[in-house]
Amino acid sequence: MFFEAKLRVEKTLDTGEQKEVKEHYIMDAELFAEAEKMMFELYPNQKIDVFSIGRSDIREIINDKEDDKPFFKATVIDVFTDDETGKEKETKYYMLVCAENTVEATLLVNEYLKQGYNLRLDGIKRVKIIDYLPYQPA
Repeated sequence: MFFEAKLRVEKTLDTGEQKEVKEHYIMDAELFAEAEKMMFELYPNQKIDVFSIGRSDIREIINDKEDDKPFFKATVIDVFTDDETGKEKETKYYMLVCAENTVEATLLVNEYLKQGYNLRLDGIKRVKIIDYLPYQPA
């Protein structure tokens, strides 16, 4: 299960000035407590304030985070026929992709969807998530 967390942390800027910044992470964890623990492990010797943590609506992360590239949130739609009513229904899913820009993100998502998934891309937008923290079993 993915969780998203937002925190405040003091950082030293290139100018040497100390400034409080807000950071947004997504992590794979089983419990809220594990997700919060991961935030404190990121900054072991610093005072941080985890001011928001919750389950993410992201279902899948398509590729690994690359240093200079931001994350984009893709909305994909699964169109299927309801077995009971015979009517066509849609379900939205959200995926995260790391890319240089929206064009590259769109290409990566479409390429991923060609792997046999019966989904179509509905939209894509840049998000403030700066990193993904994978699950770490105890």
